[in-house]
Amino acid sequence: MPLLKIPTAITTSIEAHNKWLQIIKSAQILVEEDTDLQEMALKGLRLKERNLPPEVLGRMYAQYCDLINRLYDAYLNSVHLQRAPYILEIICVFMKRMYELRNELVYLITNDYIFVDTGLTQTRLTPTDIQIVVPYHIAFECRSESIEQVLQKMWKDTVKRQFKKVTTLKSSNTGMLNGSVQECMERITDEESSESEESISSSHTFIPQDFIQANIIQKHERFRRFFMADYRAKCTKSKIYFASKFTEASESMKTSAAILIQKVYRKYMQIKRQRVIDLKRDIILGIIPDPHVQRLKFKEENNKVYERCRKIRCKIKESYIRELENEMTKLIVFRKDNQIDDITDQVLEWFKEWYYGYGFFPSYPHELEGGTLLVIRGDYRTVEEQKEEDEKLLAATKGKTKEQLQQEKLQAEADAQMKAELLKEQKQKKAELLFKQRCNPYSDPGYQAQTSSVMNELIETLQKYRSAWSIYDRYPPDKCADVLYGYIKSLITEDLMCQIHKDCRLYVDELMRLDLKLLIKMHQVMYKRMGWKYPKLSMKKKPKPPAIPRPLNIDSNLLKNMEDIFDLGIITKPKIKIDDIYGDCSYAAYELNIRDPDAKFPPPGYGDIKRRLVLSCVFGSGIEPGAKRNKSVMLLGPERNGKSFLVDAVAGELNAVKIDITPEVFSAVVNKPTRMLSQVFLAARVFQPAVIYMRNVERVFQKKIPLQDKYLNVKSLKIALPKLLKSVSVDDKIIFIATCSNPFVARAKPMVSLFNEMILVPRTDYGSLQMFFYNKLQSIKSMDRDLCVQPIAQILQGYGFGVINEVYDSVMNPERIVRLNINPFSTTEILDCLIKMGAEPTTMEEYQEYIDFYLQNSPLRKVREEFETINEYRDVAYKKIAKKKAVNQ
Repeated sequence: MPLLKIPTAITTSIEAHNKWLQIIKSAQILVEEDTDLQEMALKGLRLKERNLPPEVLGRMYAQYCDLINRLYDAYLNSVHLQRAPYILEIICVFMKRMYELRNELVYLITNDYIFVDTGLTQTRLTPTDIQIVVPYHIAFECRSESIEQVLQKMWKDTVKRQFKKVTTLKSSNTGMLNGSVQECMERITDEESSESEESISSSHTFIPQDFIQANIIQKHERFRRFFMADYRAKCTKSKIYFASKFTEASESMKTSAAILIQKVYRKYMQIKRQRVIDLKRDIILGIIPDPHVQRLKFKEENNKVYERCRKIRCKIKESYIRELENEMTKLIVFRKDNQIDDITDQVLEWFKEWYYGYGFFPSYPHELEGGTLLVIRGDYRTVEEQKEEDEKLLAATKGKTKEQLQQEKLQAEADAQMKAELLKEQKQKKAELLFKQRCNPYSDPGYQAQTSSVMNELIETLQKYRSAWSIYDRYPPDKCADVLYGYIKSLITEDLMCQIHKDCRLYVDELMRLDLKLLIKMHQVMYKRMGWKYPKLSMKKKPKPPAIPRPLNIDSNLLKNMEDIFDLGIITKPKIKIDDIYGDCSYAAYELNIRDPDAKFPPPGYGDIKRRLVLSCVFGSGIEPGAKRNKSVMLLGPERNGKSFLVDAVAGELNAVKIDITPEVFSAVVNKPTRMLSQVFLAARVFQPAVIYMRNVERVFQKKIPLQDKYLNVKSLKIALPKLLKSVSVDDKIIFIATCSNPFVARAKPMVSLFNEMILVPRTDYGSLQMFFYNKLQSIKSMDRDLCVQPIAQILQGYGFGVINEVYDSVMNPERIVRLNINPFSTTEILDCLIKMGAEPTTMEEYQEYIDFYLQNSPLRKVREEFETINEYRDVAYKKIAKKKAVNQ
């Protein structure tokens, strides 16, 4: 067999492999640190002082987030087919632990937006580094290519149907047509429909701004040339026919005019050269960006590398499947019969062991439990354990009647219930005592880290990887290319032998169950001949089989029923990404949150919502097995604050279809909203991942529906929505996201109970607006590099991004961009447009109402109230301490 060589297209794979070895080592160190913290917490370690627990847990959380991002990068760079599943398994379990730490931090600082500034400083990371990236492979693997083709076909058929409706309406208005005219109309209809098919892709795309600007510049340049040629022609005619007599200037006046022009021009060029020098100096110092340099976009270039690795993996997979089939054929021919004989002998030996050691045959493990694999793994009880159990049972039941045993059972249940109540009371008393102790800073015992439920799974996952790959990781990758490229044949054989063994064991178990029944029957006959009574042996209960989800048969009838939904035009496919959200993080919230005793909770920055959207909506839709599953999420915030844009960003990041069930475009225009809503959820299941969207969900739960909103027919949605959301399977990649702008007019309890999570969208802040205007304006090359956007960002705080985007688009239209070289841009133009629009900002008092509503209907309500009470008592205690110190001094 020739020596395997690494292709030149992936020469960086050795670096990626070495980086992966460092990552797995860092993961092991992090898990060991986390385990040590858990063990010390169980021994009674408490973290005193208010700033210490957020620091320790925040550092751990930041390290897990950074490690998950690095693991994703290693998975996407890996071109070894057999190592990739292990990496995904490690990512899954690390994601579970990260969610645990996040939830613990939320309840620790009683804030749904968590901040870990000290942890970031200690680990030398930034808030951007712990923003969990949405992996590149999700867009390709979330929906199969066949389903994508069906989706595109449904959109094309929708355009055809709409075009035919329009042409039919036109022909009915023109009256009866003769045959030749009818044929002509049909031919035109077919041609236009084919054109519409060709342009269907443009209906779901957008025209780039650069293309629009280029067309406008070309139009203006053509008009300028025409105007100059026309003006010269008019001047020539004027000189010929209408030129008046003039006196030529003297030589001295011409000379003085030339000297003045030269002097002014030299000064102008001097100023221009100085400005060029100053501009280059500022660019070198990094004060302003260089507009003329095409910078590499890291994400795009990185995705190109990922795409190249993905194509290589696809090519390797073809040869891998061929090798797998050949090896499977060989093993089945030469090893399957031997495997069956070996397993049969093994089960018979197990029967003999029980018969001669215990006197009876064992109960056969059920297929759902794993069959006799339980015996191989050591999970089935041994003969000695069964004897001990029988002795205990005999000692407990000896000399007792059935009534006594029944009474003891009832008494044991009552004792267990009483014990549970006592534990509950003790836990409540302990919590009350801890609350009293926390009110005094000197008696505060500190915070005890919570016990993780996934720590054992973390350790087992890493051990599983080391047991499978520790030998191969020691091989030098430059000499043994198969450890990082392609696949290892010996592992194929081992995996296939394992699978064949499981298949053979299922077959043997079925036969040996029949043999066991015959053996038990003969054993009973033997007891009967000897005049003995065969004892009644306790049999294991058959476990309940898991519910098998009903497969979805996607056929022509199913797609035919969905045509009505597509005809409504409510199914779209947004292209916006999470990175398109402009916003800065809050850098003061951490210090204010941990202040003792005067802790404050300022609103987060608009950039902080990116992390919430990724964790709660993108991963919460079900694309990542280790993430917290959210079937429904509500975005709460003032009107026109960018909530719909955030929904589009989630859908675009998921490469999902967005189905809009807002009453204006759904229940108000269909005859049977309930039936159509069930079709919407069916379409979401067919074309998943899917985002079902509703604007202003509070109208569905209004206390009293206004007369002007009666036509929306929202009552039918109120009844059907909860039922359909419950019917969504955990495995379905479907999420329902609704926006709420006026929650005060709705019944809060039923509305909030519909959602798994409620996200309060922040009010626009100075940092986010400054970032928005700077990036938007500096992306235009003809814009002044030293344009100051800080004043406009300061003034526009509180205006929603919906209003700001509308103002920006109306001011910076293509015509205005063309005239930037002549008329420099001024930020007062945005203010003038905003004043004409008449929009009002959301004040802090108005936004506080949304915060109060959020806290009243949040799981943090009780925790926040206790925390505020503790702060009040601690404030009094600190004042007494300060007063005593002042008196003593």
